[in-house]
Amino acid sequence: MENTDSTDGTGNGQENAVPGKTQYRDPEGAAALEEAIVAGKEGRISSQELVARICESELLSVGRLQDEQDPSSFQALVLRAPEGEAAVAATFTTAARVPEQIREQAPVMVKAGGEATLRSIAQGYGLAINPGSDMGLELAPEGVAAIVAAYDQAAANRAAQGASDGEADAPQLP
Repeated sequence: MENTDSTDGTGNGQENAVPGKTQYRDPEGAAALEEAIVAGKEGRISSQELVARICESELLSVGRLQDEQDPSSFQALVLRAPEGEAAVAATFTTAARVPEQIREQAPVMVKAGGEATLRSIAQGYGLAINPGSDMGLELAPEGVAAIVAAYDQAAANRAAQGASDGEADAPQLP
């Protein structure tokens, strides 16, 4: 199986290029997201600020291609805690945070915005960012659903506001 993005195994963070694929570069935003996760855990920022940072950041989803010739056949890695809690989609802030054991099981990495990643998670699944790391967190399925619903409501409110603003600006006919 061909990796869309992978490190060169030297530990220096250099990625191998794959023809026809955009090479992943660990964004500066990864450090900011990790700092926001720590700040959220320590109570230095609100949960709303943390959610906003997640949604505006880029995340790496890891998984496999069901059909090596079809990038749309990507199946994300899902993890389940031994305690039987809800399954979560595994994501990472940088390629360097993906443990070797996971790389072997889920060699394909897909980069997407945090909001798009949250929207792509099926109902009943949570989200884990950097699972097993001090720089990580887990959102339960209810949290993922609430965040998506809040963003949908905010978009609806903006659309309604835009429509009412547009009506006010429309010329009045006699």
